[in-house]
Amino acid sequence: MTEVLYMGEWKGDESVQNPNYIREFDAKVTKRGETYVVLDRTTFYALGGGQPSDTGMLRWDGEETNVSEVLKKGEIRHFVDEVPQVDEVQGVLDWDLRYAHMRMHTSQHVLSSVVYGMFKARTAGNQVHADHSRVDFQPIKFEDEDLQKVERECNEIIDRGVPVHIYEETRPVLEEKMTEQRYILDMIPKSIPKLRVIDILGVDICPCAGTHVKNTSELGKVHILERRSKGKDIDRIVYELL
Repeated sequence: MTEVLYMGEWKGDESVQNPNYIREFDAKVTKRGETYVVLDRTTFYALGGGQPSDTGMLRWDGEETNVSEVLKKGEIRHFVDEVPQVDEVQGVLDWDLRYAHMRMHTSQHVLSSVVYGMFKARTAGNQVHADHSRVDFQPIKFEDEDLQKVERECNEIIDRGVPVHIYEETRPVLEEKMTEQRYILDMIPKSIPKLRVIDILGVDICPCAGTHVKNTSELGKVHILERRSKGKDIDRIVYELL
C-alpha cells in the first residue's frame, strides 16, 4: 500500500509541518504499467472528492517525466509520459497548481459552513478548480442580497486568520461534533472506523481527504461570480478567490 504523505496527522502546532505543504519526496517504484507507475509513498493527490489530481514530475538519474494525472484504482497510479525503468525516483509537485487547489478546497469548506449557518442549506455537490470553484446547495433559492451576505461573512472569517487543523478522529466522536451535518458521514462506509478531519476552528468541521491550507488568511477574498439554478430547490454558487 502506498504511504500517502499529504494525509498525515497535523494538530495545529506551528512547529509541525502541515503535510499538505510537502512539495518533493523520494520514493521507490513498486509497480509499472504501460503508462503509469505505483510508488511506495507519494504526496501527489489522486483525483477525487471534487478535487482534481496533482500534476508534476518524476526525476531520476538526470532524467525526468511529466506526471499528467494521478488516479486511485485500488492503488495510486501516477500517469506519466515515460515510465521510469529504475527502482527509485524523486517526485516533484506542480506547486502552483497544488496550492491553488488547497486554497480553493479550504474556501469551499468556509462557504459551505456559512451557507448552512445562514440558511440551513446543505452542500449537495462541489467541484474545485485552480481559478474558480462551484458549490451546489439544497434546499435554497438565493436572492442577490443573500449572496452579498454570504460573500461578506466568508471574507470576515478569512480576515480573522482562523487556524485549519488536520487530524484523524473516530466516527463516534466525530458524530458528536457534527450533530447538524451528520448526513456527510452517511456517505462514508461504516467499515472505515477512523476518518481524516478538516477542522476550521469554530467555523467548520468535516471529514475530508482533500488538501488544505494552514490558516484562512491564505485564502485572499471570496468573490461570487454567479448563481445558477440546478433544479428544484438547488442553487449553484460559482466563485473565485482574489
